[in-house]
Amino acid sequence: MPRPANGTEYLRGSMIREVNALVDQLEGDGVDVIKMHIGQPGVPPSSGLIDEFTRLLRERAFELSAYSSTPGIAELREALAEDYSRYSGVKVQPSNISVTTGSSEAIITLAMTFINPGDKVVLINPTYLLYKPIMQYFNAKVVEVKVSIENEFNPSPEDLKRVVDKGTKMIILVNPDNPTGSTLSSEVVKTAVDLAIDNDALLVYDEAYRHLYYEGEHTYALRYDTHNVVALNTFSKDPALPGWRLGFVVADEQVLEVFNRVKQYININPPTPAQYIGLLYLRRYKVDFIKEVIPVFRERRDAVYNSLRALLPDARVMKPKAGLFIFPDLSSYLRRAGINDLEFSLRLLREEHVGVVPGSAFGDGGVNHVRINFTREPVDRLREGVERIADLLKRLLAL
Repeated sequence: MPRPANGTEYLRGSMIREVNALVDQLEGDGVDVIKMHIGQPGVPPSSGLIDEFTRLLRERAFELSAYSSTPGIAELREALAEDYSRYSGVKVQPSNISVTTGSSEAIITLAMTFINPGDKVVLINPTYLLYKPIMQYFNAKVVEVKVSIENEFNPSPEDLKRVVDKGTKMIILVNPDNPTGSTLSSEVVKTAVDLAIDNDALLVYDEAYRHLYYEGEHTYALRYDTHNVVALNTFSKDPALPGWRLGFVVADEQVLEVFNRVKQYININPPTPAQYIGLLYLRRYKVDFIKEVIPVFRERRDAVYNSLRALLPDARVMKPKAGLFIFPDLSSYLRRAGINDLEFSLRLLREEHVGVVPGSAFGDGGVNHVRINFTREPVDRLREGVERIADLLKRLLAL
């Protein structure tokens, strides 16, 4: 075959998708897998939402199956502007919204729009695994700020100031974070915004889990500045609609003018049916649905955290205040067993039929951790999953 393009060597494939493919294979063979790997909520969308959307699709099938404008249908952008303004306290107009095919499309579009070869991009390590390879594909110079459980996976303001300079084009923060479950302090967010302004950089602020807080509240970067910040959001998390592939960005009109022009060449428009179900969710179901799922997810989080503390006392683990994930450090066990987090995760899946994601997939700062989604399964299955993790470690240490 022809030689692949330069840069594709960085796009090795997501470890999350690789684990998911192995889970699908096992389930195809009739194996019952405890799914603690994939980053989606373990609840279905609101039944009322599905019923109403089904009626709407029958009544307006042509309209809901047609092309839309590239930045999304006007009604949805109006609803998103109202909703974001209400929660953030920042006055947002429909012209500040662009609807995307999930936030993944937004990440790629932002890179295509703003990154030139050699531009510096500042990332946290560990963090969401899509960012680094995409920036490397566009030949950016990636500079990482290491975080760990000692600082609750928060970079210090001083760490950010040391690496951000006039050569920086983009700073990327994920809050709440995937995979660590950390929430960034307002001081860190404000520092990042100030650095973006001072260095004419763009702060890409991924806030996919902003509504899934169990303690505390979300810090909105757009409160500090509306010109140098692009907020990334998705309908995959709190509405529980990951397969519909719907997201949106909130940004300055000048940023979106170029963003939307580039976006036409990636995807003519976001999926039209998904836009209408997103609109229904915002208008009629969001508030009640979030109220319903937060207690469920909090109970599941506590079950996993308490099980990890009880069954793996040598593991270091932070209780997440938000999001879907807990990120235990199993170094004490894995080093004694002579196995790394990737080998352990694969053996856990094959031998114990529990899916987790190896922490090293999110950067070398995640080595010997595993990412566990504590919302995907009911409490009893989550506890059993942690028991199976402990059982495998006991067997490995007994060898």
